[in-house]
Amino acid sequence: MELQKKIKKLADKYFDEVVKLRRTIHANPELAFEELETAKLVADTLEKNGITVQRGVARTGIVGTLKGKSKGKVVALRSDMDALPILEATGLPFASKNKGKMHACGHDAHTAIGLGTAMILSELRDELHGEVRFLFQPSEERNPGGAPFMIKDGALDGVDEIYGLHVIAQHDAGTVGFCEGEMMASADELYITIKGKSGHGARPHFAIDPVVTSAQVILALQTLISRNLDPFKQGVITIGSVHGGFAPNIIPEDVKLVGTLRSMTKEWREFAHKRVKEITEGICAAAGATCEVLIDKGYPVLRNAPEKTIFAEECARELFGSECVFQAERLMGAEDFAYYLEKVPGTFYRLGIRNQKQGITADIHNDHFTIDEEALKTGIAMQAYLVTKALEKKSTL
Repeated sequence: MELQKKIKKLADKYFDEVVKLRRTIHANPELAFEELETAKLVADTLEKNGITVQRGVARTGIVGTLKGKSKGKVVALRSDMDALPILEATGLPFASKNKGKMHACGHDAHTAIGLGTAMILSELRDELHGEVRFLFQPSEERNPGGAPFMIKDGALDGVDEIYGLHVIAQHDAGTVGFCEGEMMASADELYITIKGKSGHGARPHFAIDPVVTSAQVILALQTLISRNLDPFKQGVITIGSVHGGFAPNIIPEDVKLVGTLRSMTKEWREFAHKRVKEITEGICAAAGATCEVLIDKGYPVLRNAPEKTIFAEECARELFGSECVFQAERLMGAEDFAYYLEKVPGTFYRLGIRNQKQGITADIHNDHFTIDEEALKTGIAMQAYLVTKALEKKSTL
């Protein structure tokens, strides 16, 4: 109970500074691998709080190291820094100054929370039994993501467990949510070109129509979900872009399809890749057309280690009470935190940022998205308490 009170008091102490940091980052958004000014702000803030800093990790990433009074485990916290290519429409006094760029996914909050957590833990360093590794990662929003490059550059070397959070607009500020096992989907991009034979629209029998063939392919691909996937499992296939032709009376030479494929298991993901090619090639062959199918693999399935998820949820209940803890739903969105969890046990959890009374309800990736900044206080307290408790535990998965 003493530790909980101490951390909540420190969260109150640093809250205003964390809000200021979040607003500074929000007003100056930078896209994937362009986070130079954000990285400088992060590094300078960490160093000001006595934390050892490594710059230029994964190009624009930052790794901070805080060692406690005694040796022990190494626990990592990850914060992502990049913004989205969206024109902001919030009208906030600290709205984006960089036209066409916006922190519409809460990464400004994630980074500010990471820094606030570092401030709290720097005050508690003499009570820490081990090492805290702060990972400030570039390019979460763009495949292949910054996580693989952070790992390649040694950010996870020696790390025993890792934790990360993400804001969610469907739950109120002051709440946190957890989900054991598979939480977020793998995400692959589909690029399909169907090649026919161009001709006059009034004489289709002299042509091979890639438009009709593509329509058959689009509909047939949906059978991956309706007839190939266990009804109790989750998966999505969406064709989001169709391009072909340029005139009403000309059958074009080809049609290009672009889509996304989502899965909650590695096994079905691999099966679906095979079936996409089989279905497309089969329909094209029947029509006398040919095709090229490219599947660009994206982030893997994000799977939270059950033991670490239960532990983190227990920490949240101790710190905030059970009424502030919710069961986080599984989402078909993707997140490159999954790469870390393939290497090190840990969990990725949700931080509520909604405030209906204040009109803060817009979802992420929306030009009106913002947060109830009280959530920042919840975030830094949760992260600090979680790390402190994790370093006390000697066992790892």
